[in-house]
Amino acid sequence: MSRAEEAACRKSRARAILWIALCALVGGGALLMGCGASSATSPAAPREIVWLVRANSAENRWAQEQLVPAWAREHPEIRIRLLIVPERDLAAARASLPAAGQPPQVWSAHWGGGFAEDRARGHLVDLAPLIARDGFDTSIFIPEAFAAYRTNGQVWGLPFTTTGSYVFYNMKLFDAAGLPYPPTDWDDRSWTWDAMLSLARKLTRNYTDPATVQYGWLANRQNLEGPALLFGRMPWPPDAYATGFAHEVALSDPATIAAYQRHHDLIHVGRVQPDASAQAALTQMGGAFQSGRVAMVQDGGWGWRLYIPLEPRGMGGFCWGVAPAPWGSPDAQRRVVLYTDLWVIGQGATGQALDDAWEFVKFLAREDNARSFLRATRLPPAQDKLLGEWVQQFACMRPEQALAVYRGAFQYGVESSNHLLVGWEELNRLWEEQLTAFFEDPQARAADVLPRLEEELTDALQRIAEEEGR
Repeated sequence: MSRAEEAACRKSRARAILWIALCALVGGGALLMGCGASSATSPAAPREIVWLVRANSAENRWAQEQLVPAWAREHPEIRIRLLIVPERDLAAARASLPAAGQPPQVWSAHWGGGFAEDRARGHLVDLAPLIARDGFDTSIFIPEAFAAYRTNGQVWGLPFTTTGSYVFYNMKLFDAAGLPYPPTDWDDRSWTWDAMLSLARKLTRNYTDPATVQYGWLANRQNLEGPALLFGRMPWPPDAYATGFAHEVALSDPATIAAYQRHHDLIHVGRVQPDASAQAALTQMGGAFQSGRVAMVQDGGWGWRLYIPLEPRGMGGFCWGVAPAPWGSPDAQRRVVLYTDLWVIGQGATGQALDDAWEFVKFLAREDNARSFLRATRLPPAQDKLLGEWVQQFACMRPEQALAVYRGAFQYGVESSNHLLVGWEELNRLWEEQLTAFFEDPQARAADVLPRLEEELTDALQRIAEEEGR
């Protein structure tokens, strides 16, 4: 056997082993519909769409029991091959599946990461021509969610769930302290950082006693940009999100340094926020907010779904509400981070396969299917028309209040850097290492830490751009 033949044999064997491994991976505890030899070898076999999704019980039940059967009734000529993979393995699966002869045509761009890289490397289909050809109505989507994935007239996907960042608060603790709830209006100029801090101080109790402590505030950093955005500063250059690349980052200006120092001082000076060890202890109690020991948590909008079980629909639990992020400074027009998930089509889909994949993505976005996804998962919809139904599920806020708070984030938000920057995983490791030490050290000063971090990140950004030919 020649070296070339031997190499080809090894490659073929590796593909077979990979596919068997993937079948075992998603077949144990998950579902791989149609795993094994493709029936495409049969002339009578239907066409096929490979749909790659994350392992999630609610989402998978919806796909298996509702979405796929509904598609089969309307499109018996096109089979959905549903690949369910643990989220941590999705990036590897997407990279490996083409080598196994099963490239996915449709997936969610942010499950497992990789949207920015896929877009920069030309791995995604621009949907704009298909949208124009079919007259697909994109006005059904929350405008900001749809616009985040449009660049130079190109459309990279259709959003199906989206959310901002918010302040979740424990109504029970506010009532016990006789304090008014935070406002629901994002334009309320009385809801400032200082107003928040005043409430947090009044709601903090027994800070030094782990058995009885109650904290007034907990801010979970929303990527590198989160603390700075709250005070009207955006570290990334204006074109970074559109291109996926930045050649520098701005962290050493006085306003950004002051923003990070204020967040640090919540723990070590104001003493209204748990330190790292106390937060770990709260996590052992089911979660910081879930423990009932934290009055206010600033975090991403996944809290809307995570905290529903806390509501006192029967015995126990407590009422909670949602408020806007406070004004860190009067000019903080874009002051929170947004998170949008979208369905994309891989560049490998061409001709009939592309038309089939596009038909399926439109099917996913159709109102009845978007509604069934909402009901199955409780995730906030990306379609305006469905928001009125979504807000009905919250027991302790009036629907109109919940809708005002939820919707207002999009006016004052910007999409997350982890969704739109190439090389984000490496960049995140760099800043997490230094910022974790900064927030854990009572004596640390942002004026010392951030300029050094700016230099390291700028070097990494320039190297990433060079490696990608940018």
